[in-house]
Amino acid sequence: MLYQLFQSAGTETAFNELLDLTFTENERAMMLERWRIFDALDRGLSQREVAKDVPCSIVTATRGAKVYRDNRDAIRKYLEIWRK
Repeated sequence: MLYQLFQSAGTETAFNELLDLTFTENERAMMLERWRIFDALDRGLSQREVAKDVPCSIVTATRGAKVYRDNRDAIRKYLEIWRK
């Protein structure tokens, strides 16, 4: 159901509108922060360096690092798109 909803946004403008309707500003910021953490970890930064680079708390960097470790291959696939 959610897949079809988000897939129906045929343009970036429509997609952003759907994100605005679905998530709070804080939730959207948290999603962007998570991907910045993944990117920093993939570049080889330590969790402390990630916390300074992103910036975020060390706890947030640690949580992101756990997800990154557990899902590295899938995350790297999407990081290729993120970095474009």
